[in-house]
Amino acid sequence: MKNKIPVPEVEQSGQRPTLSAALNRIHVIVILTAIGLAGFLLTLLALIALRSHAESNLQLTARAIGYTTEAALVFNDPSAAHDSLEFIARRGDFTQAKILTPAGATFTEWQRPINSNWDKLGQFVGHVAFPDPVTVPVVHSGSVIGTIWLEGNGSSLIGFLAETILSLLGCLVLTALVALYFSRRMQKGIVDALGHITHVTHEVSANRSFSLRVPSAPIVELHTLSQDFNSLLTELEAWENHMRNENVSLTKKALHDGLTGLHNRAFFIDTLNQCFNPVRAPLSLALLFIDVDNFKEINDSLGHAAGDRVLMVIGERLAKTLRKGDVLARLGGDEFAILLEPMISTAEAVAFAERIVEIMKTPVILLNNKTLDVSLSIGIALSPSQANSAKEILEKADEAMYRSKRISGSCWHVSSGMPLPVAMKH
Repeated sequence: MKNKIPVPEVEQSGQRPTLSAALNRIHVIVILTAIGLAGFLLTLLALIALRSHAESNLQLTARAIGYTTEAALVFNDPSAAHDSLEFIARRGDFTQAKILTPAGATFTEWQRPINSNWDKLGQFVGHVAFPDPVTVPVVHSGSVIGTIWLEGNGSSLIGFLAETILSLLGCLVLTALVALYFSRRMQKGIVDALGHITHVTHEVSANRSFSLRVPSAPIVELHTLSQDFNSLLTELEAWENHMRNENVSLTKKALHDGLTGLHNRAFFIDTLNQCFNPVRAPLSLALLFIDVDNFKEINDSLGHAAGDRVLMVIGERLAKTLRKGDVLARLGGDEFAILLEPMISTAEAVAFAERIVEIMKTPVILLNNKTLDVSLSIGIALSPSQANSAKEILEKADEAMYRSKRISGSCWHVSSGMPLPVAMKH
């Protein structure tokens, strides 16, 4: 059973959130969590403090009731005690008040009326906040003559809590906005710095723009990353330039002769094949195959350095005869070839060969300032009248060159079948 390699699913565009969106979400969550927790703790502390304060107020209110009703208790006047209790109760914050006798019997009492849901809510909150009533003894002449019993009301707690929550909400919203502002500023520095790196990376990947550089970042770590990335780009740019130069050098070496700097055999044959491409229209061209006369004797008698000097001078002189579009190459050893395109007539090709013979009448100056007479044998073949393929025209020109060399050299020869004389001695 063959193992199946899982293929990752292609992600839809926009499936991944941007860094800015991810940081925004994180910042909002952190801010809301921190502010919510702070608000909850502050509200809880405020409630605890408020309950303690409200309980202290109940104690003070109970003592005030005790001082006010002390005389009514002494003279056993429940009506006067009730009036005093009711007077204070209307201004106090409690749900129910009682004045008890030392035996625990109710001397007088007051109950806050329930007229609305707000009153019910206040009573409920009072029971929750003050589960046990506040009791304060009434002392006269060192003896306890009664007890003040108060049950707390939560209306003031509710009002204070509402005001506290609203105030906290306002402060928290303002704090959140300020925190979000500074968070966005910090985030912008991070996102912009990473955005520059991303942009440069994309340009380098897509367009090989190694000359681009990432600007400096305000954050130390991102600045270091940018500088290291720029250093890498500098190395890549230098390496690319080196490789480009190497490619140019290798291309030149592959297509040019190392001694004369002329095109080599591979380039010349490829160019010749392109001229006979069946896709292209037939061309009128001429091929001159050139060989140095007695070159072996020059090497044997004067040395290879002299022979190399002769080849370089021949290459320079042949290059001066070229027209725009003509191709000159050293095929190897002492063999050269010139492709003339277009070539209208045989006479034009012959005239070109005669110019070459003429320029070689000037002696070659060797490295030791000695002079040497050098001559060339030239074979001429034309297309389409003489040949219809690269191989055929090259063979015809080579054959004509050997005929020139057999005659005595320093002449040109047109391949057989051409209308001009077979050979002409100069």
